[in-house]
Amino acid sequence: MERSEREKQMSPAERRRRMEARKRRQKERARKKRIRMMILIGGGILVLAVIGLIIFGIVRLVSGGSNGISAKGDTFVIAIDAGHGGEDIGRSNGETVEKNVTFDICSKLKTMLEGQGYQVVLIREEDIRISKEERVQKANEAQADLLVSIHGGYSEDTGASGAISYYNKDNKQSNYLAEKIQEALIKESGALDGGTLEGNFDIISNTEMPAVLVEAGYISNADEALNLADDTYQNDIAKGIAKGIIMSLEKGK
Repeated sequence: MERSEREKQMSPAERRRRMEARKRRQKERARKKRIRMMILIGGGILVLAVIGLIIFGIVRLVSGGSNGISAKGDTFVIAIDAGHGGEDIGRSNGETVEKNVTFDICSKLKTMLEGQGYQVVLIREEDIRISKEERVQKANEAQADLLVSIHGGYSEDTGASGAISYYNKDNKQSNYLAEKIQEALIKESGALDGGTLEGNFDIISNTEMPAVLVEAGYISNADEALNLADDTYQNDIAKGIAKGIIMSLEKGK
């Protein structure tokens, strides 16, 4: 018996059941089709995302990192700022005086960087007081590619210790520079890692280049104050900062 004849012999209820079953099969086929399309589209998006990540990684590898600092001229000009000076002695603890510690570390840092072929500008070249405005002006006039200012930390809690790198929150390269300096500084000196923090200091907020202020240790901590006055420890601090600076630079300069 042909299908049309069978259907004629069906009761209205049977016809409705068959129609409903047919609709359910059609809906199920449509649902499975949508699922297959979603799987295909999702797989395509995943493949594109993976390709994008690979390309991004290659670009970062070739460029030395999107936040790497590049030189304005033929070589990098690095400004180094020794905090305090003259009658402005900074903090002190026993025979450890901040203005002397910062100057000694900066002098060592200058020698290390110049030994690697970089041009270094010392913001404070002798034991004199320099205003915040003069420091900023000198760094900007030198057209430095980056600036690092060295200070000592202080806390009412005499047990506080460690090194901290502050950066200009409005400059991604400053953040990158602070991370590299902090990483190398802790590795070389063995100091407690105080991390990187946003800072509002004039020397890093008002200069026209990526800038970081490093508190190399707490002068308020008696043990750390002794370390900061030690020549060998100062060398370790300077070596760490130098390595961090170099790691932050774009390659090829």
